[in-house]
Amino acid sequence: MTSTNNELTVSMMGTSTKEEVVSKVDEEDDDSSSDSDMDYGSDSEWAGYNVLAETEPEWDVDSFDGHEFKINPRVRQMYRSQELYDKYYNNRLKAFESKGFLSDHLNGIYDVYLDEKMDGYNSTRDFMAELANVCVKKHNETKGNTLELVNVVRATERGAATWRLYITFMAREFPDGPLVEYQAKVIKFLGVKDPFPVLCRAAPKPGI
Repeated sequence: MTSTNNELTVSMMGTSTKEEVVSKVDEEDDDSSSDSDMDYGSDSEWAGYNVLAETEPEWDVDSFDGHEFKINPRVRQMYRSQELYDKYYNNRLKAFESKGFLSDHLNGIYDVYLDEKMDGYNSTRDFMAELANVCVKKHNETKGNTLELVNVVRATERGAATWRLYITFMAREFPDGPLVEYQAKVIKFLGVKDPFPVLCRAAPKPGI
């Protein structure tokens, strides 16, 4: 294996973004070594895996819908055994099926540390609750419901200038009702004070 191919392996195993991986593949394709004859697939196949980002948020529309789970065949060549590849595959599938609500480093989605201190708030958890409540308010206004957020249990984030937050929280659908797990997605643009609600929904049941 060439040193460039080793860099590709490290990139896939670490937290590099898909764009960085593609960049390293381009470098490898230009290499005149014997590895250049290996069929790693086209760059368009890699690009087809990425979920297109929203340019303007539209309420109750999930940008993950309608996308097919894909792993390029060349990834298999980077694992020494089928067992290791199966573990990688299953983790990637689980992240994809969560539609952003589980961390997915290869697509730039990372966990939010909820108990960290944050200026103006007791913790990041309180800030996530404030953002989720923007979605809860929109949900209640559009559906005529009385959903009430109780506490945030998990959050993931993606982006910087366009900051996407995927927030999982417990809620009551009516006063004194049982706790139900819900999901909220909100977008905050750099330089824009108010966040944009994208969706608020009950979390899917396991196996659905």
